[in-house]
Amino acid sequence: MAVPSPTGLETYPASLSQRRLWFLDQLRASSAAYNVPVGLWLYGPLDVGLLERSLQVIVSRHDTLRTSLVLERGELMQRILPSHTVSLPVTDFAHLHEPYPPAYEFAKRDVGTAFDLGKAPLFRSHLLRIKPDEHVLLCTMHHTITDAWSMRVFTRELAVLYEALTNGVTPDLPELAIQYGDYSVWQHRLVETESAQRQLSYWKERLAGSPPVLELPSEHPRPAEQTFEGATWTFTLPAQVISAALSLAKQHQVTPFMLLLAAFKTLLYRYSGQPDVLVGVPVAGRTQVETEPLIGFFVDTLVLRDDLSGNPRFLDLLAQVRETTLGALANAEVPFERVVEALRPERNLSYNPVFQVMFSVIQSAIRSHAFGNVVAYPYVVNTNSSILDLFATFIEDSDGKWWLQFDFSTALFSVERISQIFENYTEILRQVTVDPEIQIDDLRLPAVSRAIPRLPVSPHKKDPGRHRRDGLSGSLVKPEARAVPVAASEQALLLEIWKAALGVEKIGVRDNFFDLGGHSLLAARVTSQIQEATGRALPVSAIFRAPTIETLAILLRNNTVSEPDPIAMPLRQNAAGVPLFAVVAPGADSLGYALLARHLGERDSAYKLQGPGPGIWDRPFRKDELRTLAQQYISAMREVQPHGPYCMGGMCDGVLIAQEMILQLESAGEEVAFFAILDTWVLENSQIRALWAINYYLERLRTFRQLPLRQRMHKIERTFRTLAGRNGSTDLGWPQAYWPNQDFEAPRFRAPVILFKRPRQPYYYVRDPEMGWGARSSGGVEIHEMRCGHYELLRQPHVSIIGEKLSARLREINQRPMQQTLRVPGTTIRGQMGDGLSAELPQFSV
Repeated sequence: MAVPSPTGLETYPASLSQRRLWFLDQLRASSAAYNVPVGLWLYGPLDVGLLERSLQVIVSRHDTLRTSLVLERGELMQRILPSHTVSLPVTDFAHLHEPYPPAYEFAKRDVGTAFDLGKAPLFRSHLLRIKPDEHVLLCTMHHTITDAWSMRVFTRELAVLYEALTNGVTPDLPELAIQYGDYSVWQHRLVETESAQRQLSYWKERLAGSPPVLELPSEHPRPAEQTFEGATWTFTLPAQVISAALSLAKQHQVTPFMLLLAAFKTLLYRYSGQPDVLVGVPVAGRTQVETEPLIGFFVDTLVLRDDLSGNPRFLDLLAQVRETTLGALANAEVPFERVVEALRPERNLSYNPVFQVMFSVIQSAIRSHAFGNVVAYPYVVNTNSSILDLFATFIEDSDGKWWLQFDFSTALFSVERISQIFENYTEILRQVTVDPEIQIDDLRLPAVSRAIPRLPVSPHKKDPGRHRRDGLSGSLVKPEARAVPVAASEQALLLEIWKAALGVEKIGVRDNFFDLGGHSLLAARVTSQIQEATGRALPVSAIFRAPTIETLAILLRNNTVSEPDPIAMPLRQNAAGVPLFAVVAPGADSLGYALLARHLGERDSAYKLQGPGPGIWDRPFRKDELRTLAQQYISAMREVQPHGPYCMGGMCDGVLIAQEMILQLESAGEEVAFFAILDTWVLENSQIRALWAINYYLERLRTFRQLPLRQRMHKIERTFRTLAGRNGSTDLGWPQAYWPNQDFEAPRFRAPVILFKRPRQPYYYVRDPEMGWGARSSGGVEIHEMRCGHYELLRQPHVSIIGEKLSARLREINQRPMQQTLRVPGTTIRGQMGDGLSAELPQFSV
């Protein structure tokens, strides 16, 4: 399929790789883990003005350097600025006696500063003046707009432009045939072709049944969630070792990459004891000649799986690695994102899916020291992040030297461990180049020390001293905050914004937002106006943490508004008693629960359980997603309350997660004292299907008619491609998901249900007063009819009624005799799990 002609549009669909990184950025909050730096150490009489002009030409030439990623009507798009004026700030260290250490620390801070993916450009440059004739040019890009190949394109073009401008001649750069957005459009078409589907089948077969994780010896237990905290260490490979390795590769007609990878897999096998070894390998991803001169995120990942069992000779392993690599390269048109979707590995936040170790062989971004009237050398800035357990990169520089760089997770490995890995890997290369027929178990290596396995510690470990209550329910302020005087002008600004949003004339600085009638829409309006007035991004969830003008001003002043929210966030805290846990889906509106907490009893406690991320709206939850969310929520809940009885409630998709939590808890012998459900149906077999379908497609038609013409055409094209490419696929969308097949077994649990419902339900539901829950709960269903609409349940006056009912139930539970509220040690009650909601089906609806 040919790359399309340039369209000239200012927006394009995001590529599949960009979608993945954007999602990770949303899931884990902005991070510098995917920042890609390149540094040039420039010696000579540098002309800073000409260098800035050279950067301007490159930014004007490549759309990616003027790109941001934004959601438009539910679709992630690349938005391209028509122009951007480059400025090259200069920081002078030449006056210092020892300029090199502070310059390097400055560079590390600059590289470690996160980008906002919604704001262009995702590129910045800075010039460090070390001495009058010695400078460092530091350029940092987000990985969504660049890769290693792109950095070579960038440095090559920069050298050409600077030299031409220095000599007063017109730069000789050929015109770009397409831009990255055109490639993205082409990629979306490519993945639907018959060839791509055949290649996808190859990967599904090749990687089926692979081990989920490669466990290497480490100094620390694997954390419950990846932290991305890491380090980089670079070692020089002995010249004689790399020379012998390159000679052996040539002798046996394999590439240096294949030989170095075979030795690396041998090391991983000897360290882990696992013969089934999977390693991720980056490939350029530029299969069309038009993409070669572009700056953009083209790099893709191949997973190379080899079997090292049976103590093979190294030469036999090398032959296997060669065939594995060639087979992977022959099926490299399918993006890794599609492979992961097809495999559907069980997601675990503690490690990367499919593979945790990566390996690559690259050339240095700087291939020539010529740079106009100055000389250029690489300036390497080691980052403090690692997206994988271990990433080994061989780098061949322009002088023929070879380096081995390790990016590693400091949550797992120490520097001493990484040094040991390098020494053992070098020793393997020495031995196999001397005796290539040696069997891999016979390689002489020092004994590898192994850490004693320990249970991971939750990242949400409760620390009683970390926060204190400020005399207001749900108001959390850092202990040191009171020592900082809050300017009256900040409180005055917030007061005016609150008055306008809430329509209340008299507001005290300690009045609670929710007591004044605040709800989610008003909270969004307040945070938006604060951002406009102060230029400070303020998440809506900040209203949970600081629901008064006084506490919100402290957050703003201390610059803590962007701190990530814990999964278990207190809404109302008291010293004793079983709390209420409100289960909320990631990305869902949860402010109504803060108002509900205000209407519980004075002695009651309440927590919101909500995971990070933008949420899932355009499809059902998958089995692995639901299980992972439930496990995360349970872990966070147990940090607050180690054992049952648990009191839980939810609405819409929160009910879906809560039910999975209940199944897991009851299977472990824990009691769930009640399950409060806010107006949410069990869908399967509880509707008149034809009437539901009419309503569903009418709603889709109304949404479609509101789209601009270009997006309508795009949606029609995508729909036809989906229908044409399904070919009997079992992937389920919303209409199919509501009616399970004959093998579906509804889950059963013991927790009694407290159901708050509207008296009148949509016409397409079967008239079941228990809304389907009586068939699932052996504890019975207690019904409370609320005379309001669905979305009014968590607003006044209805929320106060619900609060009173739940508070009464909490009092009953907290007044039980002690032996009834404690889990008996050593006992396990096995609940009927069934397939539950694991049939890839969303069983609930609003």
